Amino acid sequence: MRLMLLGATEGLRYRLADMLGSTMPDAVLLARNYSDTPVALSEEQLSDVILYVLGRTGEHLGALRQFADLNRIPAISAPIIALTDDHESDLAGRALLAGAEKVLPLPGLSPALFVTALKLAHAQKLRVESGTGREEKLPAVRGYRVLRQIGEGGMSKVYLAQRGALESPVVLKIVDAKLAQDETFVLRFARECQLLARIQHENVVKIHDYSVDANRPYLAMEYFASGDLKSRIRGGLPAITSLKIMMQIAKAIDAVHSAGLVHRDLKPQNIMIRDRDQLALVDFGLAKPIDPSTTAQMQLTQDGMILATPVYMSPEQCLGKQQNARG
Repeated sequence: MRLMLLGATEGLRYRLADMLGSTMPDAVLLARNYSDTPVALSEEQLSDVILYVLGRTGEHLGALRQFADLNRIPAISAPIIALTDDHESDLAGRALLAGAEKVLPLPGLSPALFVTALKLAHAQKLRVESGTGREEKLPAVRGYRVLRQIGEGGMSKVYLAQRGALESPVVLKIVDAKLAQDETFVLRFARECQLLARIQHENVVKIHDYSVDANRPYLAMEYFASGDLKSRIRGGLPAITSLKIMMQIAKAIDAVHSAGLVHRDLKPQNIMIRDRDQLALVDFGLAKPIDPSTTAQMQLTQDGMILATPVYMSPEQCLGKQQNARG
């Protein structure tokens, strides 16, 4: 893999080179200053991923935006990973709006996490070049500027977007066009939005808006530039960090249960990371009220129907039984 590094200090160059040497010995790291952007662009035709250092205050965001615009030329396009000296989520959000595909905070960055981000970015570049990763036309949602698709599930697609003139990005979860015609599914999606709106807790995702536009239900929520817990686990966790994570997850679950709900799909992929390593529980698509009388009124799945991720299911879920706060 060929990497272009822009704006790094000598110490950072050595640090990243050392990470690559221990995990990706065949990788080639080319370093350039910000003033060498034209040179970087000409050489970037051979680059698989661009690493763009933002610093602590984001003073190079304008240059990143201009560089990203030039980088969209198909013949030389390569994904940009922004590197920042701070965990500040606002800076990460502004970098994404400026054109970065991903933002990595340098403090605490492990070789495993760094290499995972590089491989994912490179894989996306290969998919685009082969034609299998080209995205369909971005949807239009009133009040939002949809930037790009960042995820997809069996029932909806997820986009990075900008709401009005706000600097911070948001996530738009838009129901699949075919499922938007399914009344039962639309009711389930609307219920997810309503359930989320009931929970106000620092360890639960914040929602900004939910509505219907062009007959497509959508949910607008906060964006987590630091990714999910699954990617963090890949890099290994010290015992004290694992304990802090478990405490935050417990608080999130307690908040959900206090709201009279059971999540039913708790897994590392549904635990996102905010700045300063604060966690937030997301994806309430399978959540159900704990109170049986309320469940009967809002029942959208049949008894015995199994909807969850098998590896992380409780025994009650595996047997298709009624779940409660314990499982």
